[in-house]
Amino acid sequence: MNQKVSFKCTKCGKPSYSYEGTERAKSNICKDCYGKRKDKRENKLNNLSGKEWAALSKSVEKYEGRKPDKQKQHGASFPLSLAEQQILIYSKKDQVILDPFLGVGTTIDAAANLGRKSVGIEVDSNFADLASQDIIDPNNHKVICDDCRNMTKHLKKESIDFILTSPPYANLLQTIKGDFGYKWREHSEIKAISNPTPYSESNRDLGNLPYDEFMNQLEDIMNKSFEVLKKNSYAVWVVKDYRDLKRKVPYVNFHGDVIKAAENAGFTLWDIRIYDQTQFRPLVVLGYPSRNYYLNIGHSYIISFKKI
Repeated sequence: MNQKVSFKCTKCGKPSYSYEGTERAKSNICKDCYGKRKDKRENKLNNLSGKEWAALSKSVEKYEGRKPDKQKQHGASFPLSLAEQQILIYSKKDQVILDPFLGVGTTIDAAANLGRKSVGIEVDSNFADLASQDIIDPNNHKVICDDCRNMTKHLKKESIDFILTSPPYANLLQTIKGDFGYKWREHSEIKAISNPTPYSESNRDLGNLPYDEFMNQLEDIMNKSFEVLKKNSYAVWVVKDYRDLKRKVPYVNFHGDVIKAAENAGFTLWDIRIYDQTQFRPLVVLGYPSRNYYLNIGHSYIISFKKI
């Protein structure tokens, strides 16, 4: 019987053992390190390790973090942690990120934190100013105050590595009934029942358009986004379904219509992640005691499209 041999692993330094004559005993390598090889395959999408890649692949996700003051001035800003996660997944350092509905600049902030470059387009001058305030490196991060339907005037064809955005919701903010007009309640200091105000009164603001016209314009924006995005790259849209009871529409399948618009523009639907917001939204009695029973909508959709 071969004798037991104790040694310190030459790879990790941990104490270990094996038996005389074995390859591990000859090379002084522990069980955990034996057979391991450094993965030399090129990561073509991002800068993540295999372990990090898997950890970010959950199909249902919650996002933590407090809103900065500037986000509280915008009706539907997604969390910085959400933006950072998506940018980590779908881009590499020094690549260019686009947000065609920039709002107050969350995407630019996340891109700067992660060593990416960014461009944001925002039609509202007040929001564009807020987005510009925190920019430290204007050479690599740019805010364009314009209608995103003009994006091809500012961006070259296939110049963008990744798109991350959240569009306005047609005339939702002007028409939703008070009982359903809940903000994304990420923070306790925001009152549970309060209607978000429309972003602006501009006729260039898609959020002021009737739904059908809004979707026509959104498809045009999808076409232009497809044009400026590099081949084999991704676009992620964060959207939320809602109710328009004022117009007797019990459920607006907004995420489904966004998918149709993207596919009509040439994108391939790649993935859908559920953004679980239930921890921030109190359950309220909807429709009681009538025969109209409504679920509390406590989630959004993070939809990934790919330009193949």
